[in-house]
Amino acid sequence: MTTPRYALLIPVKDGSGAKSRLGVGSAAVRARLMAAFARDAITAAAACDLVSVHVVGDAGGLTELLAGVDCQIVPDEGEGDLNRALVRAAARVAAPGAGIAVMLADLPCLRTDDVRSLFASAVGRCFVPDASGTGTTFLLAPAGTELDPHFGVGSAQAHAGTGAAAVALDHVSLRLDVDTTEDLTAALQFGVGARTAEVAASLT
Repeated sequence: MTTPRYALLIPVKDGSGAKSRLGVGSAAVRARLMAAFARDAITAAAACDLVSVHVVGDAGGLTELLAGVDCQIVPDEGEGDLNRALVRAAARVAAPGAGIAVMLADLPCLRTDDVRSLFASAVGRCFVPDASGTGTTFLLAPAGTELDPHFGVGSAQAHAGTGAAAVALDHVSLRLDVDTTEDLTAALQFGVGARTAEVAASLT
């Protein structure tokens, strides 16, 4: 059995009211899609033997979403601030000799093989820019380094400014996050996970 090299934090919030640029209907419909994105992304990540997955959020609201997935739930103690929540979650899951990483959950195309390639080849503190090049989908901090997350608008530049290196791997599934209707179209064309495909099919 492979010992995980990283504890992977995946923040998940209630999707209602979010992703307003995703023009697919009501807030309830967008929430269903966001839950599907998260389910598919977390399932793909949890199948990678190099990480142990810890979902950061409200346990009561995540039980159904995470049913059958090999992961742990860590409480969101960020008081509304994502980066604070990640720092506090990192302190909870830290283990000797293991790194800490973050993955955002809006990656419905994520492939387990791509996740494994990322964590097998990562050197030093690094991040994966999103498809637009301005955001961040993954942040990795090896054992002995600080996570120092700066998620938010312009996070790719912010993470680079703290000394993290942009990962050279160009696996599409690691970068194709979904924020807009155009992103969703691109994701569906590339190929999404089972839950996202199911929800998307119900919208047509």
